[in-house]
Amino acid sequence: MNFSCGCLFDDKVKEPHFKKTKHFEDLSASFAVNAKHEQLDAHYSWLVQMHKPLGTGEPYVEATLENPHDPNRSLLVPAIQLKSADADAPFPHPRYYVLSPNLGGLHCGLYKMKLTAYADKSKSKILTEHENQLLSRINTETCAKTEFMERMNEAARHADQAWETKQ
Repeated sequence: MNFSCGCLFDDKVKEPHFKKTKHFEDLSASFAVNAKHEQLDAHYSWLVQMHKPLGTGEPYVEATLENPHDPNRSLLVPAIQLKSADADAPFPHPRYYVLSPNLGGLHCGLYKMKLTAYADKSKSKILTEHENQLLSRINTETCAKTEFMERMNEAARHADQAWETKQ
Protein backbone atom coordinates (compact mmCIF):
# COMPACT_ATOMS: atom_id res chain seq x y z
CA MET A 1 0.00 0.00 0.00
CA ASN A 2 1.38 3.39 -0.97
CA PHE A 3 0.39 6.01 1.57
CA SER A 4 -0.58 9.46 0.33
CA CYS A 5 -2.82 12.27 1.45
CA GLY A 6 -3.84 14.95 -1.00
CA CYS A 7 -1.50 13.66 -3.74
CA LEU A 8 -2.07 12.10 -7.13
CA PHE A 9 1.08 10.52 -8.55
CA ASP A 10 1.69 9.20 -12.04
CA ASP A 11 3.91 6.20 -12.81
CA LYS A 12 6.92 8.47 -13.42
CA VAL A 13 7.30 9.34 -9.73
CA LYS A 14 9.52 6.75 -8.06
CA GLU A 15 10.30 6.38 -4.38
CA PRO A 16 13.97 7.25 -3.82
CA HIS A 17 16.17 4.58 -2.22
CA PHE A 18 18.72 5.01 0.53
CA LYS A 19 22.13 5.68 -0.96
CA LYS A 20 25.66 4.81 0.05
CA THR A 21 28.40 7.07 -1.27
CA LYS A 22 32.15 7.00 -0.62
CA HIS A 23 31.84 8.35 2.96
CA PHE A 24 28.15 8.49 3.90
CA GLU A 25 25.11 6.26 3.81
CA ASP A 26 21.45 7.02 4.50
CA LEU A 27 19.94 5.29 7.52
CA SER A 28 16.58 7.09 7.55
CA ALA A 29 14.88 9.92 5.68
CA SER A 30 11.33 11.23 5.92
CA PHE A 31 9.14 14.23 6.36
CA ALA A 32 8.15 14.37 10.02
CA VAL A 33 4.52 15.48 9.99
CA ASN A 34 3.13 17.45 12.90
CA ALA A 35 -0.57 16.59 13.33
CA LYS A 36 -1.06 18.57 16.53
CA HIS A 37 -3.37 21.04 14.77
CA GLU A 38 -5.95 20.52 12.03
CA GLN A 39 -3.60 22.24 9.55
CA LEU A 40 -0.60 19.92 9.14
CA ASP A 41 2.99 21.08 8.96
CA ALA A 42 6.23 19.20 8.44
CA HIS A 43 10.01 19.05 8.90
CA TYR A 44 12.78 17.24 7.05
CA SER A 45 14.22 14.40 9.13
CA TRP A 46 17.41 12.76 7.79
CA LEU A 47 19.79 10.35 9.51
CA VAL A 48 23.12 9.45 7.89
CA GLN A 49 26.16 7.50 8.92
CA MET A 50 29.78 8.26 8.04
CA HIS A 51 30.93 4.72 7.22
CA LYS A 52 34.39 5.81 5.99
CA PRO A 53 36.45 8.38 7.92
CA LEU A 54 37.34 11.63 6.18
CA GLY A 55 40.91 11.69 7.47
CA THR A 56 40.43 14.90 9.40
CA GLY A 57 39.46 15.84 12.95
CA GLU A 58 35.86 16.85 13.51
CA PRO A 59 34.31 17.91 10.19
CA TYR A 60 31.53 20.47 10.00
CA VAL A 61 28.54 18.78 8.36
CA GLU A 62 25.65 20.75 6.90
CA ALA A 63 22.57 19.87 4.86
CA THR A 64 21.21 21.83 1.92
CA LEU A 65 17.49 21.06 1.66
CA GLU A 66 15.13 22.09 -1.09
CA ASN A 67 12.72 24.74 0.13
CA PRO A 68 9.15 23.58 -0.67
CA HIS A 69 8.01 27.19 -1.01
CA ASP A 70 10.94 28.54 -3.06
CA PRO A 71 13.29 26.05 -4.78
CA ASN A 72 15.71 28.93 -5.45
CA ARG A 73 16.23 29.56 -1.72
CA SER A 74 17.54 26.34 -0.20
CA LEU A 75 17.45 25.70 3.53
CA LEU A 76 20.87 25.31 5.19
CA VAL A 77 20.71 23.16 8.32
CA PRO A 78 23.67 22.06 10.45
CA ALA A 79 23.84 18.31 11.02
CA ILE A 80 24.09 17.21 14.64
CA GLN A 81 26.48 14.39 15.46
CA LEU A 82 24.62 11.88 17.62
CA LYS A 83 26.10 10.02 20.56
CA SER A 84 24.88 6.62 21.69
CA ALA A 85 22.71 6.68 24.82
CA ASP A 86 24.72 3.68 26.03
CA ALA A 87 28.29 4.79 26.75
CA ASP A 88 29.39 1.14 26.72
CA ALA A 89 27.99 0.60 23.22
CA PRO A 90 28.93 3.55 21.00
CA PHE A 91 27.82 3.71 17.39
CA PRO A 92 30.26 1.80 15.16
CA HIS A 93 30.46 4.86 12.85
CA PRO A 94 29.65 8.55 13.43
CA ARG A 95 25.97 9.37 12.87
CA TYR A 96 24.58 12.74 11.87
CA TYR A 97 20.99 13.90 12.18
CA VAL A 98 19.35 16.72 10.24
CA LEU A 99 16.06 18.21 11.42
CA SER A 100 14.90 21.24 9.48
CA PRO A 101 12.92 24.11 10.91
CA ASN A 102 9.16 23.87 10.46
CA LEU A 103 8.45 24.04 6.74
CA GLY A 104 4.99 25.49 7.38
CA GLY A 105 3.53 23.40 4.60
CA LEU A 106 4.44 20.77 2.08
CA HIS A 107 3.36 19.78 -1.41
CA CYS A 108 3.52 16.41 -3.16
CA GLY A 109 6.66 15.50 -5.03
CA LEU A 110 10.40 14.91 -4.87
CA TYR A 111 12.65 17.22 -2.88
CA LYS A 112 16.45 17.41 -3.15
CA MET A 113 18.75 16.93 -0.15
CA LYS A 114 22.51 17.33 -0.04
CA LEU A 115 24.89 16.75 2.83
CA THR A 116 28.25 18.53 2.72
CA ALA A 117 31.18 17.77 5.01
CA TYR A 118 33.64 20.63 5.39
CA ALA A 119 37.08 20.58 7.03
CA ASP A 120 35.78 23.08 9.62
CA LYS A 121 33.10 25.69 10.31
CA SER A 122 34.72 28.21 7.97
CA LYS A 123 33.36 26.04 5.13
CA SER A 124 36.37 26.93 3.01
CA LYS A 125 37.26 23.32 2.13
CA ILE A 126 34.69 20.72 1.05
CA LEU A 127 35.73 17.18 2.00
CA THR A 128 32.81 15.27 0.50
CA GLU A 129 29.15 15.50 -0.49
CA HIS A 130 26.25 13.07 -0.32
CA GLU A 131 22.97 13.62 -2.17
CA ASN A 132 19.54 12.06 -2.29
CA GLN A 133 15.89 12.96 -2.74
CA LEU A 134 12.88 12.63 -0.49
CA LEU A 135 9.33 12.01 -1.71
CA SER A 136 6.52 13.92 -0.05
CA ARG A 137 3.27 11.97 -0.15
CA ILE A 138 1.38 14.75 1.63
CA ASN A 139 -0.07 18.03 0.47
CA THR A 140 -0.70 20.01 3.64
CA GLU A 141 -2.97 22.44 1.77
CA THR A 142 -5.49 19.74 0.83
CA CYS A 143 -4.91 17.11 3.54
CA ALA A 144 -5.98 18.08 7.05
CA LYS A 145 -5.42 16.27 10.34
CA THR A 146 -8.59 14.16 10.27
CA GLU A 147 -7.96 12.73 6.79
CA PHE A 148 -4.25 12.28 7.55
CA MET A 149 -4.98 10.29 10.73
CA GLU A 150 -7.57 8.13 8.93
CA ARG A 151 -5.08 7.33 6.16
CA MET A 152 -2.30 6.60 8.67
CA ASN A 153 -4.59 4.21 10.57
CA GLU A 154 -5.55 2.52 7.29
CA ALA A 155 -1.87 2.11 6.39
CA ALA A 156 -1.15 0.66 9.86
CA ARG A 157 -4.00 -1.85 9.53
CA HIS A 158 -2.73 -2.83 6.09
CA ALA A 159 0.80 -3.33 7.46
CA ASP A 160 -0.52 -5.43 10.37
CA GLN A 161 -2.50 -7.64 7.99
CA ALA A 162 0.51 -8.08 5.70
CA TRP A 163 2.70 -9.01 8.68
CA GLU A 164 0.14 -11.53 9.99
CA THR A 165 -0.13 -13.09 6.52
CA LYS A 166 3.63 -13.68 6.46
CA GLN A 167 3.61 -15.43 9.84
